[in-house]
Amino acid sequence: MSPRRGQERMIDPDTLTTTVRTLLARTIDRLETMDAPDEAIATLRPARRVGFIPRPAALDPVGRAWRLGVLLLDRDSRLFAIGGITRAIELTHETVYMNAEALYRRSLRVAATRGGFALGDAVNFDVIQIALDVSSLSSGSGPLSLSGGTVMVRWAAGVGDQGLANLETYFKERMDILAGD
Repeated sequence: MSPRRGQERMIDPDTLTTTVRTLLARTIDRLETMDAPDEAIATLRPARRVGFIPRPAALDPVGRAWRLGVLLLDRDSRLFAIGGITRAIELTHETVYMNAEALYRRSLRVAATRGGFALGDAVNFDVIQIALDVSSLSSGSGPLSLSGGTVMVRWAAGVGDQGLANLETYFKERMDILAGD
């Protein structure tokens, strides 16, 4: 009988960590070999006032990572759950006849430009670094979880176990898409 979710068999933390780190290193090597495009990671610095001087919001650069579906992988083998995404745009006169959501999205694009990102650069913000230890993966609170000792990724929310895929298979499929295979 297979273990139920939350009742995983005993997993050697060192073996799991080594397996995940090896997978991440192989994935990074393949992405670099493919010369796959990466995207920026930033933190949102909200608009504020310094005395009487207003300071507009800006997206401050943190690093770069490859987008692999619902995950971002950086060159230091760190995984992040995706958050928001925008693109840097040219600063032009603001159109006042937009709804609130459109104005908010535009303000994020302008914040990316103020942060020094190149025009058109994809900028990810509000990303969350994923802990890769056994206890964090066992909790299954983020996009990664453990199932029978295998690291799984939840690529679709709200569809139960149908939205789970083996992390190694998921990375391979994502890299094949990037390569155009």
